[in-house]
Amino acid sequence: MAIKAHLDPTAPGEGQRATPRRDLRLEASGMLPDGDEANVTVHNISATGLLLETGLDLATGEQLVLDLPEAGLVEAAIMWRSEQLYGCAFATPLGAGALAAAQLQGLPVAESKPSVDPAGVQAGVQPPVTGAGESLGSRLNRLRREAGLTLADVALRLGVSKPTVWAWEKGKARPLPERIDAIAEALGVAPEQLVETVGSSADIGMLIEDCRQRIAEACNTTPHAVRIMIEL
Repeated sequence: MAIKAHLDPTAPGEGQRATPRRDLRLEASGMLPDGDEANVTVHNISATGLLLETGLDLATGEQLVLDLPEAGLVEAAIMWRSEQLYGCAFATPLGAGALAAAQLQGLPVAESKPSVDPAGVQAGVQPPVTGAGESLGSRLNRLRREAGLTLADVALRLGVSKPTVWAWEKGKARPLPERIDAIAEALGVAPEQLVETVGSSADIGMLIEDCRQRIAEACNTTPHAVRIMIEL
């Protein structure tokens, strides 16, 4: 389960703090009582950190502060970024009581391994999806788990980061076509098993996002600044 939250779009100005912080307000019900529009999705909270998704442009090392039940005001720093996903580490790990209280409040607390640590994502994968219409991300997730591999195992074999593999499985990013053979080898399957049925709206959307990402990298800009128009 994920929840909505609101993060101040602008950090405090210079001179207010040596290290400016943004306030992150969580709301398990999905409604912010003061009417502010939610601009963040919180996917997981663990003892060591939390995983955020937002269209805001945040910087690695930026400080956030959030109010958690039993723990009070907690500071977190952004440790890594993968497109719109941000892994944040708490300045002080949460205790078992604070995690239990957060879970009672309906917050998305990781049940086993921490979902986020300074090295990357360790949990938060989708359940396997089978049958017609299975996306590439869901297929990667299913094949990895059937092979008994962790995100770290696949990342190590491919020479990429764990957040990158996680983003592939969640459909937040798409592996380059030239990586498919290596991914298939890492999972112990034939490359043909990673071929998607072409033509669905989901496939077209992923293709557009892949092109947008490549164009952004080539032009040294962000994917949000790239607009693609298709004439039929």
